[in-house]
Amino acid sequence: IQRVAEAVGLENVTVTSTDNPSGKGPAATVRTVEATVAPQTRYTVADIQTRRTTRKPSAPFITSTLQQAAASQLGFRTQQTMRVAQSLYEGVALPGEGEVGLITYMRTDSTHLSGEALTQVRDYIGEKFGAKYLPEKPNFFGKTKQAQEAHEAIRPADIRRHPNDIARALNDQQLKLYRLIWNRFAACQMTPAQWDTTTALLHRSDKSTGAVLKASGRVLVFDGFYRATGVPATSDEQLLPPLTETQTLAPFSIDAEQLFTKPPARYSEASLVKALEAGGIGRPSTYASIIDVIQNRKYVEQIDRSFWATDLGEVVIDKLVEGFPRLMEISYTEQMELKLDRIELQHTDWVTMLQEFYGPFSEALAKAHDNLVHAKAETQPAVYQCPKCSSRTCYRFGKNGRFLSCGSYPDCDYAAPIDREGHPMLPEKVDVRCPEDGSQMMLRNGRFGPFLASVNYPETKFVINIDKKGLIKLPAPPPLLTDQPCPKCDAHAPMNLRRGKRGPWLGCSTFPKCRGRAGWTKLDEAVRKKLESDLDAFEKKNKPPVITTMDGTPIGPDTPIAVLVVSGGKASLDLYDDASAPRAKSA
Repeated sequence: IQRVAEAVGLENVTVTSTDNPSGKGPAATVRTVEATVAPQTRYTVADIQTRRTTRKPSAPFITSTLQQAAASQLGFRTQQTMRVAQSLYEGVALPGEGEVGLITYMRTDSTHLSGEALTQVRDYIGEKFGAKYLPEKPNFFGKTKQAQEAHEAIRPADIRRHPNDIARALNDQQLKLYRLIWNRFAACQMTPAQWDTTTALLHRSDKSTGAVLKASGRVLVFDGFYRATGVPATSDEQLLPPLTETQTLAPFSIDAEQLFTKPPARYSEASLVKALEAGGIGRPSTYASIIDVIQNRKYVEQIDRSFWATDLGEVVIDKLVEGFPRLMEISYTEQMELKLDRIELQHTDWVTMLQEFYGPFSEALAKAHDNLVHAKAETQPAVYQCPKCSSRTCYRFGKNGRFLSCGSYPDCDYAAPIDREGHPMLPEKVDVRCPEDGSQMMLRNGRFGPFLASVNYPETKFVINIDKKGLIKLPAPPPLLTDQPCPKCDAHAPMNLRRGKRGPWLGCSTFPKCRGRAGWTKLDEAVRKKLESDLDAFEKKNKPPVITTMDGTPIGPDTPIAVLVVSGGKASLDLYDDASAPRAKSA
């Protein structure tokens, strides 16, 4: 590295190597070069090449490409894109026009455009942008694999309704998506953009070291369809100054950067839709629901807009591949889609198709039932020593995913959560003080979902519930036991009086055994006033505890638990004597 640095014109070179715990192979070491540019360093321009390139406009949107563009350019989720597109299709109230549908049908796999739409958009381009932006003939685009082409491409219902002209009638999301659709439709019938791409080779000329640098950049010489969409901004785009061959240059900065071959990027919603379409999986109407299902079932989670497989997702896939290898092949899914299409379009015999499917499937199902081992019964050796009994630990699968467990379970009950690399973690705590014992509370999982409890739980029984949205439910005042009998249960148990969002309400005190309620408005007015007065006095005497952070700051209602979670950090465990066991694979 030092020789290369000196060859390109650096002096006083220092190379520092540091370990990268998450790297593997050459990437396990990060090397940093510190140096200064030698003042006598010179480079001569040895060769300059300039070539003209063109960029053709993309096809008008189909469902999959609309979802991809909305995800990458607007940050929309696939379901969000379809929901907003549905509202644009069904109609928006425009001043003086009433409800007007602004786009064509949004579930389509066809790039076809009607003759009327082509005539309208070509007339608009000629009027607004000029003849040089209008190709001699309309642009046509090929169809996608397995396209049914039941509807034309997604486009504005009327190209003359420019987004700026109807902006006040649309909400923010509608305007963004309509502008995206309008721009793509106008651009698809415009002329290509033209770039001049220049590449220059620079040879070091003050000293014969063999160093050759390459510089490249490009300049837009004709905007073409970018006139409608705007020129895309790229972070690595650079402009070169005017250069001539044999020109001598002096570098003022030379940056050294260590690069490694990167693994394939994780799927985002946009790239997953593209992969589904390429694999022949699903239809325009099902892409969004497929992505919703794998998230709702906790098979994947999104981190920085990228999908990461969860422990549950990996286990489900592993078991399905083990038990039903043919069923899990992408080509099999694609073939099934084609067979279903033939049943619909060519009226082939669906009974025969089902018989061909169900025979092999029922055999595989029976074998899987007999041979597959439940994921919770499987263990994988870990390299750590149990801090309680010094036995070797292992990885197990539980209701909340994989975790580290003592290999001597159930004789030893040590267990710890793990990170994605399989390292044991200390339990998460939350920045909430328990009002009963003053200790810091911890996030726990119970039969009915997550809740907060003291580190001394269950000795300290006070808990704080968390709703399905991940929001803290602050303690409510205890109910007032009244003399009103329950109209539902045979025992006519007394009813509890609580204060709800819509006012006081009565419920059986034996809940959940009895779920009886009494109509508050059906009570005599004098009885209601008496009960409300009793409830006011009772609540003043029995105020719920104030929930605070550890420093005493009050926590308001509907506070997201995520903002209060404090990571426990990595646990420090000794390695087991035989540390040759493989580490858990990364999710």
